[in-house]
Amino acid sequence: MPSGNAPTVRQRRIGSALRKARDHHNLTVATAARRFGRSQGWMSMVENGLQAIAPEELNDLLDLYEIEHGPLRQSLLHLATHQPGTWVRAFEYRISAAALDLASLEEDAAETRNFEPSVVPGLLQLPAYAQKVIAVGNVKRPHDVKALVDFRMSRQRVLNRSDPPRYVPIIAEAVLHNQVGGDPTILRTQVRRLAEVARRDHVDLRVLPRTASEYLGLTTSCVLLSLRPPGRLTVSVGDHRAGSIFVEDEAEVATDEQTFKLLLSATLSRTASLELIERVASQS
Repeated sequence: MPSGNAPTVRQRRIGSALRKARDHHNLTVATAARRFGRSQGWMSMVENGLQAIAPEELNDLLDLYEIEHGPLRQSLLHLATHQPGTWVRAFEYRISAAALDLASLEEDAAETRNFEPSVVPGLLQLPAYAQKVIAVGNVKRPHDVKALVDFRMSRQRVLNRSDPPRYVPIIAEAVLHNQVGGDPTILRTQVRRLAEVARRDHVDLRVLPRTASEYLGLTTSCVLLSLRPPGRLTVSVGDHRAGSIFVEDEAEVATDEQTFKLLLSATLSRTASLELIERVASQS
């Protein structure tokens, strides 16, 4: 699980945008590399996300491809300029590269949308709740649990900073009743925490009611991260038994966004969601 690899999603995202721009001009990798004054191998590495590119070089390459000033150019330069926070790098060799990637992107997100059908979203979990959820998936590696819980708690600082992203989590109503660890106190405290966070201006917590359970078949747990500055760069992250899957293809991401929009249309309003959460909390 632990990995010392630096997060690579931002490099892959830059690379795919550069490849698309090169294709738009009908240039081969060799021709583009020659015009830019770099080797073909270097150009291929950058386009495949295997080579970091300095912001200055990226700016020049965007000029070569005639990418005008605007959201796309801003977003790409932001990805090249902003590196993961110190706290993220502190978890290298202890946390998987995919988890480091996720935290890095959460830091850069202008908006984060999340759907969870079974458990409370990671950014909203309390330590006791997170410990029970994480331990189940790490029976063979119990020594990893503490590091994973600490990492999840550290990720939550993104919602507490002075310029937090807009956060739109959708949870199935069952999440409010699904006990973890066989201790009702954990769920009771967790639901109260949800009610508290749902009152924040930048959080739009929605509940998918049991009467709309047919929508649960649309997708599994997923996260959509729209990167700063607001532009055209959005990454979709899905859960899989073997780990997180990052989707960067624009057409696939667009499909995931439409799915999320459909889920959102079936949820209770923000006010009704909060009222339900508070009612469950009071009954616990």
